Amino acid sequence: MCTNLVISCSCGKDKANVMNKNNILPPHAIRKLYCPECSKSVEFDASTMIQDNGWIIEYNLPLIEATFTRLNVSEIEITPETIFDNGYCSWNGLTPKELDEGRKQRAEIVKLAKVDMKAYLEKLKNWGNQRMEELKKQGWRKAQRGAY
Repeated sequence: MCTNLVISCSCGKDKANVMNKNNILPPHAIRKLYCPECSKSVEFDASTMIQDNGWIIEYNLPLIEATFTRLNVSEIEITPETIFDNGYCSWNGLTPKELDEGRKQRAEIVKLAKVDMKAYLEKLKNWGNQRMEELKKQGWRKAQRGAY
């Protein structure tokens, strides 16, 4: 089970929903989070950071390496890409706002069930695929990789 972590970005103007796979890593596995606004002033370091559609996650790699060593996790190369793409520390969903946006969209679809069950079922059936295609077009890393 994964716990949702709500992390504020460096400038404090935005927040992201993050999860750590099986709670292996502690919440402070992320050293800093940068939203599209505050990431503009950050010098990107590929050795500790991953970029996703304007957002940057800066990982605390020494902490992550120490945690994996302590847990005898040696089968993966510890890089920002591996940490993010394998869900060890990444968005809770496909984007930093997935929980909130998805919840709002589903709530709108559920309203339709009270009025037109057939339309509701059709909308619900197509919603997930359409959302995935939208997020792919927008450039979200997890959507492009087909991960969830």
